[in-house]
Amino acid sequence: MNEEEGVNVMGYRFTLIRAIGLKLLIVCLVALSVWPPSPASAEEAPVLAAPTNLAVVAKSDRAISLSWTASTSNYINEYEIREGSRTVAVVSRPTVQNALPTVYAFTGLEPSTAYSFTVIAKDGYGNASPPSAPLAVTTVPGSSPVNMALGHRVVATYQDGDRPAWKVTDGTVNTVSGVRNIWHSANANQPHWIMVDLERPRYAGKFVLKHMGITGASTDNNTRDYIVQGSNTAIQWSDLVTVTGNTYNVTEHPVSPGEAYRFYRVYITNPGLADFRARLSEFEIYSDPTRQDPAYTVPEEINVSADLVSLGLYGSNLAPNQPAVDARPYVEAAVNYANLVGLKRIVFDPGSYYFLSKAASDRHLDIVGAKDLTVDFGGSDLYFQYSHLIAIQLTDCVRTELRNAKIDYLNLPSTQVQVNNVNASGRTIGYTALPGWSSPASFNTPRSPYGDSGAIRMFVFRNGERVQEVGRLQATRTTTGTTITVVDDNKPWTREANLAAIQPGDTIVYTDRSGGHTIKVVGGEGTTLRHIEVYAAPVFAILFHKQRNSVVDDVYVRPRPGTERLMSSNADGIHMGGALDNNAVRNSYVRGTGDDGIAFNSTWLATVTGQTYTRTLTVQRYLNERFADGQPVAFMDGATGDLLGNAVVVQQNPAYNQQTSAAGESVTLTFDRDLPVVPAGSGMYSSAPVQRGSGALVKNNVVEETNLARGILFAGIVNGTIEGNTVRRTNMSGINVNQEYLLSTFKAAPASQITIKDNTIERSFLWGVPGTELVNGGAALLVNSYTPNGWSPGMPHRDIRVTGNTVNESGRTGIRMENVLGGEVTGNSIDRYALLTEQVFGIRGTAGDIERMQSEIRQPIVVRTSGGITVSSNTYAPAVTHTELTFTPAEPDGATGQYTVPVTISFTAAEPLPNVVRFEYSLDGGGTWLTYGEPLTFEQSGTYALSYRAVNSAGHTETPRTANFSLQLTP
Repeated sequence: MNEEEGVNVMGYRFTLIRAIGLKLLIVCLVALSVWPPSPASAEEAPVLAAPTNLAVVAKSDRAISLSWTASTSNYINEYEIREGSRTVAVVSRPTVQNALPTVYAFTGLEPSTAYSFTVIAKDGYGNASPPSAPLAVTTVPGSSPVNMALGHRVVATYQDGDRPAWKVTDGTVNTVSGVRNIWHSANANQPHWIMVDLERPRYAGKFVLKHMGITGASTDNNTRDYIVQGSNTAIQWSDLVTVTGNTYNVTEHPVSPGEAYRFYRVYITNPGLADFRARLSEFEIYSDPTRQDPAYTVPEEINVSADLVSLGLYGSNLAPNQPAVDARPYVEAAVNYANLVGLKRIVFDPGSYYFLSKAASDRHLDIVGAKDLTVDFGGSDLYFQYSHLIAIQLTDCVRTELRNAKIDYLNLPSTQVQVNNVNASGRTIGYTALPGWSSPASFNTPRSPYGDSGAIRMFVFRNGERVQEVGRLQATRTTTGTTITVVDDNKPWTREANLAAIQPGDTIVYTDRSGGHTIKVVGGEGTTLRHIEVYAAPVFAILFHKQRNSVVDDVYVRPRPGTERLMSSNADGIHMGGALDNNAVRNSYVRGTGDDGIAFNSTWLATVTGQTYTRTLTVQRYLNERFADGQPVAFMDGATGDLLGNAVVVQQNPAYNQQTSAAGESVTLTFDRDLPVVPAGSGMYSSAPVQRGSGALVKNNVVEETNLARGILFAGIVNGTIEGNTVRRTNMSGINVNQEYLLSTFKAAPASQITIKDNTIERSFLWGVPGTELVNGGAALLVNSYTPNGWSPGMPHRDIRVTGNTVNESGRTGIRMENVLGGEVTGNSIDRYALLTEQVFGIRGTAGDIERMQSEIRQPIVVRTSGGITVSSNTYAPAVTHTELTFTPAEPDGATGQYTVPVTISFTAAEPLPNVVRFEYSLDGGGTWLTYGEPLTFEQSGTYALSYRAVNSAGHTETPRTANFSLQLTP
């Protein structure tokens, strides 16, 4: 039980919490003249103009093409076509360099049916226009010939952003958005083709090809030699029309094929011009209503273990359990075919598959451009040859799912050795290689495909658990066959006394943190990983880079079951890097990582290096972040963390499409308004929530045994939820929401609108020496802003809600809110906290600061330099040590329950933590307390009442208890 009261003194508000037997000070400091800092005015969302003049370009029985006049607002990134409240199509530009079309055709409609369509405009920052005026349209009945190709999926040998393949089925030859409305191929001296998928076999009555000349270009651009073909597999083709020497702008070809085909394509052998580039404006395929299209069941899957040969995709099928057979080309053949014909699933017979070659220099398997595809490995084991390459990369995939796979490396990116001896002063460890494990000396030559040396990091275990006195160690790449040299990185756990805690027989996990990630997702959106297990990783087990609408569900990152492995990934388990909107990690399990268990971050875009004019800054790109014209940004002072202002990028030098996107690239930016003085070293970050992880969800996961860093991390995230998770045995905080802006990696802005509820956090900081300074590791559930110089009083986090959480056995404070404006800490339960107060380093400041911080980490809840925080209905039970007495003899030996020989009594603590500062005892009912030093021996007959208690490092004194016994010595 606890009681709370608040008082205001000289503009400061103090919240006092009283618990039974203990006064706990929780400081909510509001210096009204200083805190909260006055933020710059919030950036208002722009009002986007609606598209106008929505009209019909063409229509058929099941498709329609619409056109509209572009929104007059700047930086429009996509148009969304709606039928009522339902989105039926999205028109976007592949990159900001490409024109945004204002004509689009789509299918999915019914014959002779009335529809009402509208169009809305969107920018890339979460803003949308009102809808256009509605357009009423009725589709045609299909009883007369219609253009079956209209709006259907198109695949070609090549396409670029301004002239994509779907242009040939959009129903118009007119210029659209300033771009001639054509498809063109690559300029390669080889046959080209473009294929339309009608989704089911249909009889064609006529083909109409509208060549580039119809758009007003020279007839020299018209396709010369081509064949129109039909197929139901997209592999074997039937020639239906053959043309040579064409010069016409429009060619019509009535046909009466003996078979209905699902796929029709134009196979071009002579484009006409010397640049070898094929060009086509429209490919129209007219129905033959006099013939009944055949019944058809759409094939939705391909079995890599059974179907490759019958489809003519590969010379053999991929049988499981063949260690010498490289699975990569088989899988690539299946993926390419699925992309070609629009299959929904790729499946495998269960078993083991081996990926023995590289798709690129840094990866084994690359799944590129998949859309609405599920790759189901059937619970198979996938083994990858190269220890530091990406296992599977998904590139530019949309709504693609990987499921039912167990992923491992044939050559692990780490090894394990047994300690023989330790030379603490010489910083060397003698070891013995374990059977079945590689020698750590094999990592002396870096294995990263990127040419970086990474870092050798070591973690020490005893009987399967981390040695608490030893944190993360770093080794040189000069390991011999018997000796490891430890780097002196000026951390407490590399001091001689800590190294001396390592004992012969301990196990060292020796990790080479470099290279790729086991699963990496780049480009595209909407990727799902489901029922996946990852057993090893050179860096992150799973990385989603700049993703939105992605899901990680029922995924396990853990040491391979049935082995003696003690760790899984060399760095994070599941990492959402540069998170965009609406990503979720749920129902998953992460154990044994070399860094954070689950992490979402949103970093700076750039660091300011100079200010030329009031509207012009020179910046240095942070990591490989991109920022287009129209990017809304905010600036934070790199020294103080203060918010300096907001603006919108309107011009860049070099221009956006001429930049390299390399980390550290210098760019001069011009903004839409005057800026205050922005000092060099200040950060520029996105102010658009959709680029700051809005909608992030981490729910119902279990994270345990993170060997470095946190269980769950939100850095710079806006509008996210951490709910219903269980986090156990973490090296640092169990859950952490932070911003860090003077460190070298992952610089982030403040978080806002974060809910942390109904989580259970157990034994934070009790898995090796906490690998961080106090400013970034002050509590099991920590919301903080920090710099290398301490906690930051700069721009605050906003609206952070911490409710209904349970914290058990925290090495430090239970919950800490630092630098937060608005929110609550309510309904939380904290049981046994401040178990490791003696293992704190990196406390800076005056003697008073240090004393205050040492005191704070002994509290259940701390709220500092914050305002508008409701603290209520929280309960806590301190970490009181229970003393156990050991009697020798163990039991009275006298006939009436007395001892007949001298009695010795020893004191020990029932719990290993927190450490006991001293035991005390009294023989006069508590009138006089003496400090216990050595076991007590009673050698005189008499009746004794021994009172005893313990005082521990958390500052708690045990409630005294009394042991009564009688001694009657035998003469």
